[in-house]
Amino acid sequence: MLGLLRYENLLFHVQQAAFAGLLIRFVASGLQRIYRFFFIYLIVLAAQGLYPLLVRQGTDLYGYIFLGTEGVIVLLYALIVLELYSLVLRDLPGIASVSRRYIKVALGIAILVSLALLQFEQIPRTYMARFFTFESIIVSSLVLFVFLITGFLVYYPIPLNRNVIFYSIGYAFYFTSKALALFLRNTGHEWDALFSFSLMGVSTVCLIFWIFSLSEQGEKKTVVIGHKWNQKDEQRVMEQLDAINRALMRARK
Repeated sequence: MLGLLRYENLLFHVQQAAFAGLLIRFVASGLQRIYRFFFIYLIVLAAQGLYPLLVRQGTDLYGYIFLGTEGVIVLLYALIVLELYSLVLRDLPGIASVSRRYIKVALGIAILVSLALLQFEQIPRTYMARFFTFESIIVSSLVLFVFLITGFLVYYPIPLNRNVIFYSIGYAFYFTSKALALFLRNTGHEWDALFSFSLMGVSTVCLIFWIFSLSEQGEKKTVVIGHKWNQKDEQRVMEQLDAINRALMRARK
């Protein structure tokens, strides 16, 4: 266990270095103007990892700062997913608009459900535990939408710039690892130490993957990763998708 703790501490420092490297990559490539909420998220998360060096753990101030930054992170999770849909579906504004609306409705329902569950708890819990329960429900709802947009990319042959594709697929793995880590934190199983270490490793790999895959040139290179249809079927599928988008645009007007 001590050996694992030592490796986990080392991985934490590697992860913080990856956060810094990705922030530098974003600024150098001008990508912070495109992936705005994700860029802000990286700054907040990097800051959250550093403040324990300045504030003594176990104090009330430490807890307040953690809850405050974690609350901002939960909000950014939702904004990042909305931003992701806008990027992937920017050539299909009708579908993008409806998708964002459903995400907002689903989040509203998730918030109401989580608040209701907290009200009906029989055993008193700390504010920290209550917050993690609330966060878990919100994140679980968002994971579903991340999987949906990833499946959409895999199925439909939509041309997108390389950055959006690498960012979307990487975020699916990254956000899933974060959701699983949160689940393990809430369940508190004895076997979660090794699993949590593995999930931290996955998120760190995703950060390093973005450092090398996202670039200024990636905004100009177009790639299609959707299902490899034959040309006739591909044209038919895209026509159906365009028809749905036009119908939704008319309905919105």
